[in-house]
Order: sequence, then structure tokens, then C-alpha cells
Amino acid sequence: MSAPRSAGDAPGRSRALSLPARLHLIGIGGAGMSALARLALESGSSVTGSDREASPTTDAVAALGAVVTIGHSADALPASTDAVVVSTAIGEDNPELAAARERGLPVHHRAELLAALMRTKRPLVVAGAHGKSTTSAMLATALPDASCCIGARIDDGGGTGARWGGGEWFVAEGDESDRSLLDLPADAAILLNVDHDHHATFASLADVEAVFAQFVATLPRTGCLVVGPDEVARRIARSADCEVRQVGGPDAFVAPDGSELRFRDGRRVALDLAVPGAHNLENAACAIALADWCGMAPDTAARALERYRGVGRRFEERGVRGGVRVVDDYAHHPAELTATLLAARQEAPGRIVAVFQPHLVSRTRALAPELGAALGRADVAIVTDVYLAREPPDPEVSGADVIRAVPADTTAVYAPTLGDARDAVLEVARPGDLVLTLGAGDVTELGQDLLDALGTSPHDGDGGDGSTHDPT
Repeated sequence: MSAPRSAGDAPGRSRALSLPARLHLIGIGGAGMSALARLALESGSSVTGSDREASPTTDAVAALGAVVTIGHSADALPASTDAVVVSTAIGEDNPELAAARERGLPVHHRAELLAALMRTKRPLVVAGAHGKSTTSAMLATALPDASCCIGARIDDGGGTGARWGGGEWFVAEGDESDRSLLDLPADAAILLNVDHDHHATFASLADVEAVFAQFVATLPRTGCLVVGPDEVARRIARSADCEVRQVGGPDAFVAPDGSELRFRDGRRVALDLAVPGAHNLENAACAIALADWCGMAPDTAARALERYRGVGRRFEERGVRGGVRVVDDYAHHPAELTATLLAARQEAPGRIVAVFQPHLVSRTRALAPELGAALGRADVAIVTDVYLAREPPDPEVSGADVIRAVPADTTAVYAPTLGDARDAVLEVARPGDLVLTLGAGDVTELGQDLLDALGTSPHDGDGGDGSTHDPT
């Protein structure tokens, strides 16, 4: 792997990290860390790592050549390790991290490793509160020889969100949740939207805006910023020193019927996406607009996007049993729930049964009314208790807060556990329904459980007669 380019003195940029020969990644099964593991392996480093539990992702990185330990302990850190990589999710009490510090090993945040990899190419960053993974994957699809590091599984990622391409571009998803976006170099970028999503990190929307504004200030004058139709994002984009291209008008916009992307200079490009939703048309338009700046003809980029089938956990098909279709989606914020449910309504002729697992106490406390209102776009809303992740429980905050805000014309069910949610779905589901499992936690595991249970229905595979499933 060639030596990283210097980051220069741009504000917010970390110093370049030369890749060590032997890396240990704590939390290697995470979406971002597994992608970095693949890129490091393909760049010539040997990689070890650990995670709390085995998963398809840990299996995937092991198949790629990483040595993976399940369970965290000091013994999981090899004696030969040159450096340790962690994400913000890894606490100082992690035994491997403690052992690394005791041994005096360099410890790097994942964004430092990503930045080092990006500097070997021409870096492109996709930023925003919502749609980053999808748009990053679309941009990488539109630039077929690009390398990429995305926080969701991609088709050609070997079970991860990464690939090492032979071209000059490197597409990365920028994460504002821990401000690590500011550590990433970028020759050009997309800013999709700005929203207050991470309430434990940011006290207000103004704090979120400040991070995105600081990132925009790092873009070189010779670069480009593509900005989506979001008004806050556009306001921030006005401070950029580089060229700015506004999608949604005036520089490019999707035709009202969604059939084509129209540019200010008169060019028209047909759009024919396999993924549903107006939000995905906007995501694709942003990807095509930046690919155009990169030198890829928009019609060529659009044809490449016809092959795009989505990324992991973004309207991901799980299967059909008993005439009931099950789809999994990462949506965990009101704006994301709204976009996903509108997309589902666009393409699903029957009822929509939404199973939502709130993610994080802080987010649920702040947004319960908006989350409930968004779920009103489903026919049935089943809400579990809060997935705690990195925050302690709060007896004053639960999924019941979301249920109370669901509009009266939507059937609302509070199902505290995933087992309760499974039973609730089996009670109400009938042939022709679309069941959506929604959230950023372990609700993703519910889909297969539902398919197994629905498969025992007497109506399995016959298209159904509209009767309710018997869960026994």
C-alpha cells in the first residue's frame, strides 16, 4: 500500500496514519469496523480482532483472513500487535483496550485508520443525518472502480461495507454522531441533510449544524459540494469556498414523476431504480451529480444505478411466508421512519405492519412524539421497549411513550420484548401484508424468526384468503 498523502493543515483533519503491519480491531463485527478490517487486509496488513458475540459479519471478516476472537479479554490482544483500533462505542473499561494502554501500544480511533486509507486515493465523503449509507453505496456504484468504506453491507463487500478498487476515487461515509466526520479528508463531498439525531452527543440542532459547517469549511477551493434539497443543508453550503451543486433545483432536480434527472444545462438522464421511495431518487440524484464532477457521464452513472439493489438493512428483503412479506430496515429517526413507510406504501398494495424498536434512551426521550406520529403511516404499529446500546436505562422512558403518540387511526400495540413483538405480529398478520422490522438495534433478528413462524401457517405460499394467521 502506498504511503498516505499529507493531510495538510486543514481544520479538523487528523494527522496521517501510516498503516501498521499488524492491526487489532476491537469490535470488529461492527459495520464500520468490519469494513476497515477488509480494507486493511487488502492493503497488506495482518488483522486480528474481537467482538462480544459471533455474527455473520465476524464470520465474513474471518473468511477474508482476519483472526477473530469472540469475547473481550486481555488475552484476545495478540503479543505481536503493532496498533489497536477502536470506535467510540468501546469504553475505557474494555480489557483489550486496557491491556493495549498498559503495553504502551498506539490506540487509534477508527476514523484515523479510515483517513489513512482515504489519503491513498482521491477522497469523497458523503455526509448528512439520513441516507449516508445508501448514497455512499450509490456513489460507489456510479464510480465502479472506486474504493469505498460504508457503514452497511454491500453486494461486493465480502460480507462488509468495503471494497478496494483500482480507480482513483475513495468513497467514505462520514459519521457526525461522534464528530469523526471532521477527521476525514475530502476532495469533494455530498451533504444530504441536517437533523438532530444524536441527543447524547449534541445539545441542540445548532450544535449539529456547527459540525457540518466545520466539515464544509475543510473542502478545498478546487473541490465540489453537492447538497440535497434540505434547507438547513443548503444554508450551510452557502459558506463553502468550493463549487456547490444543488440537487432539487436549480442545478439538478428529479422530474415530478421520478422518471429522469434534469440538469440546469439541459441534460436529461433517465432514472430507473430498483429501490423504492422518493428519498432514494434524491439520493441517486446526489450521487450522479457528484459522479458527474468526478468525470463520469451522468447517463453512464444512471445506468450503473439500475443495477443497485440496496445495502444491508435498508429496505432489505427477508422473504415471504404464508403470503406475508417481511422487510428489514435500519430506520430509527422520525424522518427515516417516514421515508421508509412512504416508500413501502408506494409499492405495497396491502396493509403495512410496522414493528419498531426505539434506539437509545436519549433519542426516545427527545423524539417519542415524532416517532409515534411517523408510525401513523402504518396500518398496525407494534413498538418494543428501547434498545439501550451505550446508555443506561431510564425507568421514565420506554416504548410505551412512542405508542401513546401513534395516531388513533393506526392500530397500536406495545410489545416490550422481541418475543412479545413476534407474537403480536402473528396475531394480526394476514396474507398480503408487508411486515417491516424497523430500528437500529437487534430488532433485525426478528425477521427470520417471523419467517420461520409464518412458514407454519396453513396458508403458506398460497397467496392466502385474507384470514388471520393462527400463531399456534
